[in-house]
Amino acid sequence: MQTIKIPYGVSNFATIPEQGYYFVDKTPFIEKLEYWESKFIVYLRPRKIGKSLFVSLLEHYYGKEHKAKFENLFRNYYIGQNPTPLANGYAVLKMDFSGIETSTEEKAYEGFVAKIQRDCERFAIKYAIPDKDIQRLFEQKTPHGVLETCLNIYKMHSNKLPIYLMIDEYDHFTNEILIGSLQHFKKAVTQNGYVRKFYEAVKVATQQGIVDRVFITGVSPITLDSLTSGFNIITHLTTELEFHDMMGFTETETSHFIDLILHDKSRKEAVMGDVRKWYNGYLFYKDAQNRIYNSDMVLYFGKHFQRYQKYPDEMLDPNIAPDYGKLKAMFEIQDPAGNYAVLERILHAKGIEENLIIQFSFERKFSDSQFVSFLFYMGYLTIEGVNPMTSLLRFTIPNLVIKELYWDYFAWLLTEREALPYTEFNIRERVASMAMGNIESFLDMMNHILQTLSNRDYLNFDEKYIKLVMIGFVSIAGIYLPKSEYETPAGYADLLLIAPPQRTLGFEYLFELKYIKKTDATPAHIKQTQAKAKAQILRYLNSDPFLKEKTNLLAYTLVFAKDKLLVEKV
Repeated sequence: MQTIKIPYGVSNFATIPEQGYYFVDKTPFIEKLEYWESKFIVYLRPRKIGKSLFVSLLEHYYGKEHKAKFENLFRNYYIGQNPTPLANGYAVLKMDFSGIETSTEEKAYEGFVAKIQRDCERFAIKYAIPDKDIQRLFEQKTPHGVLETCLNIYKMHSNKLPIYLMIDEYDHFTNEILIGSLQHFKKAVTQNGYVRKFYEAVKVATQQGIVDRVFITGVSPITLDSLTSGFNIITHLTTELEFHDMMGFTETETSHFIDLILHDKSRKEAVMGDVRKWYNGYLFYKDAQNRIYNSDMVLYFGKHFQRYQKYPDEMLDPNIAPDYGKLKAMFEIQDPAGNYAVLERILHAKGIEENLIIQFSFERKFSDSQFVSFLFYMGYLTIEGVNPMTSLLRFTIPNLVIKELYWDYFAWLLTEREALPYTEFNIRERVASMAMGNIESFLDMMNHILQTLSNRDYLNFDEKYIKLVMIGFVSIAGIYLPKSEYETPAGYADLLLIAPPQRTLGFEYLFELKYIKKTDATPAHIKQTQAKAKAQILRYLNSDPFLKEKTNLLAYTLVFAKDKLLVEKV
């Protein structure tokens, strides 16, 4: 069977048509962008969803230097058959602000200057600026000074070809600064900050007609909002309905891709079901028709599946996983207690209702709306729908990959907060024992964790906290797929641990959890609660066809009373 070349990790567009890689045609959006009323665009999306490749696509379409290759590059795509008036009509100045060292204020500043110098040097060489003038770039010591010099020497030697400025990962290094120091961030992007001065220079260049178009990508609007007065010409297309599907894959696009890599077509429905659960779910505008798959994750899956016709051992692409330390630091920039409370609400209720905001302020604590919106832009939450009574958006975790990342992070917080003596290896070892039917060591760990909580921790405590701890540590191990509040005909089971689609495990688990306050923990009440939990779990087992067919399923009731976890096998 013929295979396709899957462009996993490819961010240079020319590589795709020149080397015959598979490509989901996003070129109709070039036409839409060109005819949009604003020429100065910012488009935000989570990591690894195709931003850099799209910027490269624009670069090759509009750059005059690629005109001779236009037919070879675009003939198989929509835009090649329907070219726009501005095709190959620009000098493209492309910048990328990732990879800048930010460990100190001085290094961040110097790294930003050096990045702009290198990008401007490449631009000047590409458009035949003499070497003696290019050297002037390296005489400048400020970011805006480098940009202004670059544009001035271009004007001196060009044939008046307008400039299309493209900035990829615009907020990558400023987000790193923000994690390290809020004071440094404010100094860089507000008032007379060097990042703000750079964008003021961009604005002046657009007013002078030197820069005709601007396209900026990044993850969050936090940096751009701080630059508003210095760069207030920009238009957000992030939540614009017409551009909702511009990056990432739709259901139709993903289904077609699976068709191409799947040998046994009878498996199509099952494979698509799993791919949908793991990688789909993003909705960036409440009225959009298509939910968006993370393209990086789909290509990661497809590269392995095409070769072996089975799932990869890890359905989570390791390149998408966040740095938990950095994520924790981001959570603690403004009002850590409030942010953690919001995160806890999301984890417990599987979502949250809030307004989506674009304007962030660091002059006061994050509001709940700001924090939820931050999680949305980062890709850890997505829009599920709208509450018709309140008009608030309901946000939820988009897919199983992101869900696992959240549980991992929450468990990591618990572990750090309580200084528990459990390493990731130790946790994985205990969960692995469960797969062989030995649950005792895992329950011993749970018992110890719950006994180390302080009196403050027990304020408003109930069984959901036991469940969160369990899910957190199971997710760290990466062996089971946890299903919280699993729906059965007889009600919602607290926690189901099953094998993910790529694994076969010796034993799977169903848990019913209960919590009894110390003041209520009489022998009679404990016995009554245990009986109630057992009756519930038996109803789930007897009513649900999925659970009935699992011959390796072990069921337990866990009742936490008098600082002790009481375990009963059903």
